[in-house]
Amino acid sequence: MVVLRIPDGSALVRVEKAEPSVYFKIYDLLTYKKDYGKWEKPESLYDPYEKTFPVGLLPRVKKFLNSKGYRVRVKDERQIRGTKLNSTWNENYSLRRYQQRAVRKALREKMGVLALPVGSGKTVVGLRIIHELDLSALIVVHTKELLYQWAEKVEELLGVKAGIVGDNKWNEENVTVAMIQTLLSRGADKLNNDYAIVMFDECHRTSAAEKFYQLGISLPQVYRFGLSATPWRRVRGEEIKIEAVVGPIIYEVKAEDLIREGFLAKPRFEVITYESRMPSFSERYKELYEDVIMNNEERNRAIVAKAKELVRKGHRVLIDVKRIEHGKILKEMLDREGVKAEFLSSQSPNRWEVLEAYKNGEIPVLISTLLKEGVDIPEISAIILAGGGKSDIMTIQTIGRALRPKWGMKAVIVDVADDDPLLYTHFIERQKALKQYYGRYYDRESKLNETVPKKRRARKGS
Repeated sequence: MVVLRIPDGSALVRVEKAEPSVYFKIYDLLTYKKDYGKWEKPESLYDPYEKTFPVGLLPRVKKFLNSKGYRVRVKDERQIRGTKLNSTWNENYSLRRYQQRAVRKALREKMGVLALPVGSGKTVVGLRIIHELDLSALIVVHTKELLYQWAEKVEELLGVKAGIVGDNKWNEENVTVAMIQTLLSRGADKLNNDYAIVMFDECHRTSAAEKFYQLGISLPQVYRFGLSATPWRRVRGEEIKIEAVVGPIIYEVKAEDLIREGFLAKPRFEVITYESRMPSFSERYKELYEDVIMNNEERNRAIVAKAKELVRKGHRVLIDVKRIEHGKILKEMLDREGVKAEFLSSQSPNRWEVLEAYKNGEIPVLISTLLKEGVDIPEISAIILAGGGKSDIMTIQTIGRALRPKWGMKAVIVDVADDDPLLYTHFIERQKALKQYYGRYYDRESKLNETVPKKRRARKGS
C-alpha cells in the first residue's frame, strides 16, 4: 500500500508508507531532461527530501504505481474554501453540446486541461464552470488584452463585478482576472481573497512554462483548470510542468469536428511563392530574417498583392508579422496601393480605437504583432502569415482568429514559402502543424512539393 497525501492548503502531494524502491521509481517517472541550449540537464519534479510532487501529477503517479502492482490510497485533506458568488448566467449564451460535456467533465475531475480550438468558446466554458460551482475564482492570463477581455466577459456572462490585478491595478473581487507577471512580481501571497477556483487561460505557452509552474505550485486551490487551444508540446519538460500545475488533458475537441458541425468556418489554404533577386548569405538568423523576410521587396510585394486580392473579394484581412519594422513597411506599401490599413503593436497608443474601426469595417486590413493568442475578433476572415517562424502553437493560435463562421465564406489562411533553404523548412513545419490540427480539412498535402521554389539557393556554409 502506498499512501499519497495532499495536506490542506497545499499544491503538493506527499508520498507516505512506501517501500524504498517506490520513491526511486516516482523520482525517475517525474524526471525529464531540461534543455539549456547546447546541453541538457536532468530535472525532477519529485522532491526526494520532502518526498513530494505537484498535485497535477497525481493521476500520472497513481496510474504508474497501479501498473507496477501497487495499491494506492489517496488522502485528500484539502478543504474547499472561497466565497459564494450568487452569479446569474446570461441566457443569451446557451452552451453547445461539446461545451456542456467539457463543463461536466471539469466538475467531475476538479482539475485538468480543457483543450478547445480557437473560436470554440473557451471563455464561455471557463465561466460556466465558475457559475456551476458558484464560488470565488482567480483567472490567470498573460496579456493586457486578455486581462480586460476576460473581465468584460465575467460581468457580461456572470453578472458579477470583475476584479483586475495587472496593468498597474490591484482591485480584487470575488472573480478576479490577474496577469501572471503581476502575481509573480508582487507575490501571489498578496492576494486578499480566498479563491476556491484557479483557472489558467492559454496554459500551453512554451515561453512561460517556468513562470506558469512557479505560480501554479504556490496556489493551493482544489479546483484548478487550464484552458488551451493548442495543448501539445514538443519538449516533454514543458509538457510535464504544465501538467504539474493543472493536471492532464481531461477533455479535447478537434477543430475538424467543429468545422464539420458548422461551428467553425471551413478553411482554404493558400501559399504565396516568390523569387528573390538577391540571395542572403547571412550566417546569423537575425540578419537572414531581415534580408529574406523583413526587407525583401519581392516578398513584401507579393504579400501586398495577396492582401489587395482578398480585400477585393470582400475579406477582412489580418497580416501577421513578428517585427514592428516589418509591419510599418507593409503598411506603407499598402497605403501606396490605395488599400486602407493600420498597424498595431504593443507600442500603439490607439490600439483599442484601431480594433474598433477594424471590427466596424472602416479598415479592411490590419497588420499586427499582437493578435496571436486570445484576442477575440470574429470579423477576421483571412489571415496572411507574413512573419515566418516555425512555432506550431503560434501558427495555430494566429490562424484560429479567422475560423469563425462567415455565412458560407471559407476562412482563407495564406502562408509564404520562402526561397531560403532554412526558412523553407520553417514553412514546412508550419504546414505540418496545420495538417495535424485541421485533419481532413487541410487540403495542401498533395501540393506541398509544388510550392518548392524553382531556384533553391544553398546558403554559405550549409
